[in-house]
Amino acid sequence: MPWEASKPPRPPSHPVVLKPLARGDRAVLDHLGQLYRYDLSDAYALLPNADGSFNFRELDRFRLADDPKRRAWLITAAGHTAGFVLTGPGEPDGTSITAFFVVRALRRTGVGREAAVRAIGEFPGRWVIGFQRYNPGVEAFWSRVATDVAGNRWTIHDGPAPDDRPPDTFITFTTQGTTRSAGPDSTASTS
Repeated sequence: MPWEASKPPRPPSHPVVLKPLARGDRAVLDHLGQLYRYDLSDAYALLPNADGSFNFRELDRFRLADDPKRRAWLITAAGHTAGFVLTGPGEPDGTSITAFFVVRALRRTGVGREAAVRAIGEFPGRWVIGFQRYNPGVEAFWSRVATDVAGNRWTIHDGPAPDDRPPDTFITFTTQGTTRSAGPDSTASTS
């Protein structure tokens, strides 16, 4: 019966490339940011504005381009837009992934993990990555990424609990340096 047919095959997922955000890519980031906020709407109880859009204040910080510590990349997989990574200052004196998104069709294909490892490889040193444990699968994802970049030298802890939701959880680690692989699609990865 047609409704019992298997799912269509997933789109190609490799190679994965981090493309630094250029001025001409801002509309793409805006569109992906709406998908990201929609994905979080259930976990955060977010509702769209009257025009159907979601607020995403983190993007405003990147649009201003006045902080050299904030970086944005588009993720591509097999040459197609796949998501984005935003990094910024982390406490204390570190770097943080402030927003991370991979389109649903490419989740659980290794695209997100590879993109996260590559973004972290761009900035050796201390990292603090926050997430919400009530977002299904996110703790396992960031734990695997932390293990990829820091082995067993990472910690996890909950922050203070806000009045209106459970506390944020943080994974912290320090990367020792970077190595670069050869090839046109390579970006730094930690070692």
